[in-house]
Amino acid sequence: MGDIVLLDEQTINKIAAGEVVDRPASIVKELVENSIDAKATAITVEIKKGGISYIKITDNGTGFHSDDIEMAFERHATSKIRKEEDLQKITSMGFRGEALASVAAIAKVVLTTKNVNEEIGSKVRVEAGNIVSRKEIPCNTGTTIEIYDVFYNVPARFKFLKKDYTEAGYIEDAVTRIALAYPHISFRYINNGKTIIQTSGTGNLHDTIYDIFGKEVYNAVLPIDYESGDMKVFGMIGKPVISRSTRMHQFIYINNRYIKDKTISSAIDRACEEKFAISKHAFIVCNIYMNPSLIDVNVHPAKLEVKFADESKIFDVVYHAVRGAIENDNRNNSPFTIARAELEASKETLDNPNVVVEDKVTEETKKQIEQISKDLMNNGVIPNPEKEKKYSFETATSRLYKQQPQEPVNVNSLLDSLNEKMGGDINTDTTEEKDEKEIVEETPFEQAKFEVESYEDTTMDKVDTLYEYIGHVFDTYIIIRMKDKIYFVDQHAAHERYLFEQIKDAYYKKDQETQMLLIPLLIGLSNKEMGIVRDNIEMFENAGFILDEFDDNTYKVAGVPNVGYNIDHKSMFKDMITELSTTEKTERQTKEHRFLATLACKAAVKGGMKLDVEEQKRLVDNMIVLDNPFTCPHGRPTAVPMTRYEIERKFMRK
Repeated sequence: MGDIVLLDEQTINKIAAGEVVDRPASIVKELVENSIDAKATAITVEIKKGGISYIKITDNGTGFHSDDIEMAFERHATSKIRKEEDLQKITSMGFRGEALASVAAIAKVVLTTKNVNEEIGSKVRVEAGNIVSRKEIPCNTGTTIEIYDVFYNVPARFKFLKKDYTEAGYIEDAVTRIALAYPHISFRYINNGKTIIQTSGTGNLHDTIYDIFGKEVYNAVLPIDYESGDMKVFGMIGKPVISRSTRMHQFIYINNRYIKDKTISSAIDRACEEKFAISKHAFIVCNIYMNPSLIDVNVHPAKLEVKFADESKIFDVVYHAVRGAIENDNRNNSPFTIARAELEASKETLDNPNVVVEDKVTEETKKQIEQISKDLMNNGVIPNPEKEKKYSFETATSRLYKQQPQEPVNVNSLLDSLNEKMGGDINTDTTEEKDEKEIVEETPFEQAKFEVESYEDTTMDKVDTLYEYIGHVFDTYIIIRMKDKIYFVDQHAAHERYLFEQIKDAYYKKDQETQMLLIPLLIGLSNKEMGIVRDNIEMFENAGFILDEFDDNTYKVAGVPNVGYNIDHKSMFKDMITELSTTEKTERQTKEHRFLATLACKAAVKGGMKLDVEEQKRLVDNMIVLDNPFTCPHGRPTAVPMTRYEIERKFMRK
């Protein structure tokens, strides 16, 4: 006789139940999803002793039809799909027809329900998958399911359950995830008689976040609203101040279904790169709406995994949605981007030197002016839009570090030369006696020349007029005013960000300047540290270090990156080794980012270091010309605002 036998129905049901229900939180998830599919607008979850002894779920949905009650407890019995083709366009939360059957197989169940189209309700008691009683009773429309003694007949699974408070925490997480996906439904979660979660069901996600996480998170989230083709991304992302060291506050949904997906998580991480602190994860509620035929949710009984028809498209859409939300907020609230926008608007004429008055210029003259303008830009006399950012960086750096900028090109000599080449037809007389207005009106060429001569006064120095310098407190925070807000600029974070951009640019171009040391440093290292330096020697050299192994446990440092001042180079070198030791298994790009961030941090001015007013202003000016001035490379904000309204509130004027 052979060894293979057919298992009995009861054992089969218990095995199948284990795929769907592994703890009380799984029961809550499955049954609440059924309530959502029943179009409920109010759902209450009540538990006792971590849900192990008692779970009660009440909804005001459409309820079970009396003829369907007994069938509902059979495996693969569902009202959501009818045939195989329906699996390609699933829009409901449930569809496998396993939830009730699985719960009934491992617990005692009491179901009370009344269908919206019926006059009387029904009450059914089920134990170990078998209906033991049924009767008609009057009740409200909707469904109430009570679960007793979870895993009472599966001791092997029961012994793996955690303590009551741990299981209750899992249930709270499940309710939270579902409530964030359905802000139009009012959820209530009660644990041992105490209400833990209560959402209003207004349909506003922001309100639901307040109900669940409180005022701190509510005040620190930004809206996500992005559409691309037939895909839409909607939700909220938190500012860096509420970021976490784990992903526990990242809630990702596909068509309101909570999922876990590495592609989407990677897109979020990439979008938050350099905006948040290193090793910190954003608080986010990200709901992606897309055609159900482009995803497969029938991957696992728990339905936490999905497959996409086009993962790269998902990545791009999520990346742009999250990145856009962050950058929109930065543009609207950072003093640096506000000032930069005004600066660029004021320089519109300078950035377009070929714009002239039409009725005073012939076509041939315009061609001549266009050629001259190109020559001027090629010779660095007037700003070339392609090189303007670099020009601003160099000017700013020279001022902050007390260095003199290079001698400017002699404008008059160059203009005279160009004029001579053109046959001397254009008057280049720029004597001091001439009024500025007169110069501007003489010829279009004189207009360009006048702008060239005044360029320096209207670029970096023009920045000073975009904000009002107030002062410096605690030798750490620079205070500036813009319109009805004052901003506190952290001098260390701001300078760290500025240096990081300079160092990174030089690092990848491999043209970092090196400062040779009069007396080389001999730095003793452990065997592990020596190995780290050897493995990453290219990174050190690209950053500007000149290194040589002195002996088995010593490195000689003959040159260091030419950044900052008053730096303890030995301490900086060892800190960079420590940083590399914590990123051995990370991607190279991330490792380089953290390596360069540490270098910038050590080279930047510190909190408590006294800067004169000129240095403080130049530091603010530097931030205005950066593309990403919002945080230091480790994610701390460079500036925080305080509005006039907030100040007046403190003085009880509002």
